[in-house]
Amino acid sequence: MLNPITTPEELKNALQQLKSSDSVFVPEDCVYAIYVRKSTDESDKQVRSLQDQIAECTEFAERNDITVKKQDIIVEAESAKEPDTRPKFRQLLNDLKKGKYGGVIAWHPDRLARNMKEAGEIIDLVDKQIIRDLKFVSFTFQNDTSGKMLLGITFVLSKEYSDKLSDNVSRGNKRSVGEGKYINKAKHGYYKDALQRLQPDGNNFLLIKEAFKMRLRGVIMSEIADFLNSNGYHTWHKDHTPRFIKMTKQRVEKFMKDPIYTGILNYGKNDVINLIEHYGFSAMITVPEFMTINKLSKDKQLIAITKKYRKTGGVKADLLRGMVLCAECGEPMSAGITAKKTKEGTTNYFYYRCETDDCDMYGKSVRAKVVIDYICKYLDQKPFSSEKSYDHYTKEMKIVSDQRISKAKTQVLSLQAKERKINEKIVKIKDMLISDETKEIKDEYKLDLQKSKAEIVTINGEIQKAQKLIAKGKVNILTYAEFLELLDNTASYIAKSRDMKELDYFIRKIFLNFTIQGKNVVNTTLNSPFDDLEDLKVSKGGRGGT
Repeated sequence: MLNPITTPEELKNALQQLKSSDSVFVPEDCVYAIYVRKSTDESDKQVRSLQDQIAECTEFAERNDITVKKQDIIVEAESAKEPDTRPKFRQLLNDLKKGKYGGVIAWHPDRLARNMKEAGEIIDLVDKQIIRDLKFVSFTFQNDTSGKMLLGITFVLSKEYSDKLSDNVSRGNKRSVGEGKYINKAKHGYYKDALQRLQPDGNNFLLIKEAFKMRLRGVIMSEIADFLNSNGYHTWHKDHTPRFIKMTKQRVEKFMKDPIYTGILNYGKNDVINLIEHYGFSAMITVPEFMTINKLSKDKQLIAITKKYRKTGGVKADLLRGMVLCAECGEPMSAGITAKKTKEGTTNYFYYRCETDDCDMYGKSVRAKVVIDYICKYLDQKPFSSEKSYDHYTKEMKIVSDQRISKAKTQVLSLQAKERKINEKIVKIKDMLISDETKEIKDEYKLDLQKSKAEIVTINGEIQKAQKLIAKGKVNILTYAEFLELLDNTASYIAKSRDMKELDYFIRKIFLNFTIQGKNVVNTTLNSPFDDLEDLKVSKGGRGGT
């Protein structure tokens, strides 16, 4: 039951509230999507499984008389720790912007985002009323100022949990390695037992061991690869069926340099584990034989190659890291830098290489210049130089401008109200100074009077600033000609830029990923809103320049 209005002030507040409400939200008028997610690196103990989430979200929708069609249940098995890594989530945001959906149901806010970029996008879409409603099975959300603040805090806590989980995983990995457990994929010739220890894998073990003996006899890498292929060397699928892979010279060369085959496991900065001492690891080769194969003459060289081979450590190159995908296996290619000596000195080259062991592109690389040339060639086609793009730009700028002016007007009203209260206080203080004869009390009143007057001066300054912003009006919007000139210079800027961090930031604003086949970019995915603004006549595939 509503409380009755008994005073003029309550009536005034009620009328203002009705005036500020443009419309009443009716859930029945909103099309909802259900989004469920489970990260591949989260255990069942940490979050509910996908099927549990679907069941609970569906039951929640039914209890609230919300109809969600089967095709509107979006299921994704990707981590939300890093932004722009979930294609289905990105598509959901695009569908929300296009008006396909007006609301989203999820089990908890951390299913939508565990990073601040995407959390900010969600809150921004709620602010703009593009997302008209958010509902969670295990979290109550109210679409008001306090509700959005609480949602933001929940996203922050989700990120903190994710970061803490990462620290705990690292600590757990270090403890596992210290116990002789192998936390990565099994090595060629071995399988991992129930205790996560490497054990000889029958005939595969014998084949790889023979490969090392052949190398000691001076047999070249390509012949060793042929030997393994002709004798049926294979790895295993998850269902324990054979997975035959084509051994190459590069793959053989890689495992020949891996010190794990001697029983030495290097993990972290200075952690060296002797697996033979831990559980009787079956080494394929002795340390002296390993040094002979890799032409090492000193212990220091052995330590160097051991540290160089481990996968832990800093990232070599951050330029477009995680954005360049292999067309064969679909996995992100590793980013690196190689130095080459020229007449002018040493030159660094960025490259991307596929390191998926069972991929036909394994060990093959492509220079970053191929990707950059592709981007420049693509942008030279002026994919966003259209009236549609310009209309989108002007609409966004008007929204920003209107929000800025609206915020300034609200600030002025708030400051003026504060000013009135202080002026009322000043009047009361002056009355007290006249009526009270006690010197000590008068001194206190005078001090309060000085502070109040100083506050008035500060408030007046803030009011003037806000009023200037309002008087200035809307932000300067580029003309269509200026807009086209800006876009026309984009490709030139990218081609000339030598600041890798700035270049990486700029490209990520436009693109989500690039797919590499051979030495060419064969496809790319655009970031929002560029995916909607692109001229359909412009090609996103084809050969990338070398």
